[in-house]
This record gives sequence, C-alpha cells and structure tokens, in this order.
Amino acid sequence: MSSMNNIARSTRQAFEGRSVLLTGAASGIGKALALRLVACGATVHGADMDPVGLDKLAAEAAAGPGKVVPRQLNVTDRHDYSLWVAECAAAGPIDYLFNNAGVTLLGEAHKVPFDRWKWLLDINVMGVLNGIMLVYPLMVKQGSGHIISTGSVAGVTGYATAAAYTTAKKAVIGMSNSLAAEAEAYGIKVSVVCPGYVNSNIFTQDRVTGAKVDEVVKDLPAPMMTTEVAARHYLDGVASGKQLIIFPANAKLLCGLARWLPFTLGPIQKRLMRKFS
Repeated sequence: MSSMNNIARSTRQAFEGRSVLLTGAASGIGKALALRLVACGATVHGADMDPVGLDKLAAEAAAGPGKVVPRQLNVTDRHDYSLWVAECAAAGPIDYLFNNAGVTLLGEAHKVPFDRWKWLLDINVMGVLNGIMLVYPLMVKQGSGHIISTGSVAGVTGYATAAAYTTAKKAVIGMSNSLAAEAEAYGIKVSVVCPGYVNSNIFTQDRVTGAKVDEVVKDLPAPMMTTEVAARHYLDGVASGKQLIIFPANAKLLCGLARWLPFTLGPIQKRLMRKFS
C-alpha cells in the first residue's frame, strides 16, 4: 500500500470510514480502485466472478487502513445481487456504489455473433441496472449516497469495431445523466466516469473477432494509462462531486471533437478498421 501515498487529502477524506460497494473488483481498474479506497480507509465490499482474483485482492489490501470484504458475484444474477446488497446493508448504510464490472468486444458489427452482443449487454447494461435498482432505493430512504458507473470515452465518441461496447457505454452514460437529475432531490449524487484507454487486460484475443489483438492495440489512437493512474483520476473526480468525469487530457480532446467537430474523427475511425477483415 506504500504506492498510495500520493492520495489527495480531499479524496482520502471523501472515502475514509465509508462503506463502498464495488463490482468488477478483482482485476483491472476495479482492483486499482479497491486498493486505493482501502488506502483511504474505506470498507470495500468487492464483488467479482473471479474468486482467485478476489482472494489476491483481499491479501493485498490486508495492510489497511480500510479493508476489503470479498464476494463472488455475477452482476447479471439479480437474485444473488439482491442477497449481496442485503448482506452489505446489514452492516450499515451504503455510502457509495461503484458500478464498475464490464467487458468488451471488438469486431465488425455484422461479424460479432448475437449471443456475444447479448452477453456484453447483459453485463455492461443490465449489471449496472441491477446495482441501481437494488441500491438506489436504500439510498433514497437514508437520504444520502453516491452512485458511480464506469462509462467510457467510446460511449461519447463512438468506436468503429466496438458497436456492442459503445452501445452499452452510451446507455450507461444516458442512464446516469437521467438518474442524476432525479436523485438530487433525495440528497444523492450520481456520476459517470469515462476513461480513455487503460492497460487493464480488457483487450484479449477471445474478445476480438477478425483481427489479432496485438495489432489492434498497436493501432489505438492514444497511449494506454496504467490502472493505478486511472484509479487516481477516477477517485479524485468522484471526491470532487463531478457528474461527468473524463480523463486523461487526450480523452477530453476526443470527446470535444466528437461534440463540436465530429468529422475530424473520420481518420481515426478508419484507422481502427484497417486491422479487421
């Protein structure tokens, strides 16, 4: 936990002593978030489908000052999700819900099988909805809380060869924006986080159709950041209370171009296509 000494005071204060529900906690951004939250002094109820990864997370977080309470969970299983939320709520009020579990697929839309589209949408959209529908009512009753969902810059800009992924992330962004408008009346904050490219092993060959994953990664329009850097930006944004959190600078630039000068992204989209056949 010594690498966590660069946590801003405001971020540490936002999470110290708080109860956090975090999905997708065993790897990638989720694991980096969990460790950073523990370093802030939070109790992290970390859920993931990977029991081995959860055990490793708990071991790494053992030094505290916060702690990880691991739980194996498939976010698409609404019944088990409800049991997990009840377990967490029994320990006290839920201060934060991080809807972070997610997967990706790359490939031309007509070549990605329907069952793979559905698999991704079930996890990336329905998994988020399950979290909101089960936790938000509890936050309404207690009159406080903060719901954060992991979106993506791809959900803002679109992403050739990632139609399923961008569809899901666009839905998460829209869901979050609408919920934020309602939740304010109950004293609840809602944020959506849109990272740029993160080196989180999300690009694997079994999730790429029609191209070699190494060649696809080489053609990304911006360099990838580490999960630790992503987690720092992520939590600093949440602690500041921002509704839309976009990072790093190149991701903000891409989002700005998509909004104001969308035609300028044409060459980037064509570049993303060239490794696929």
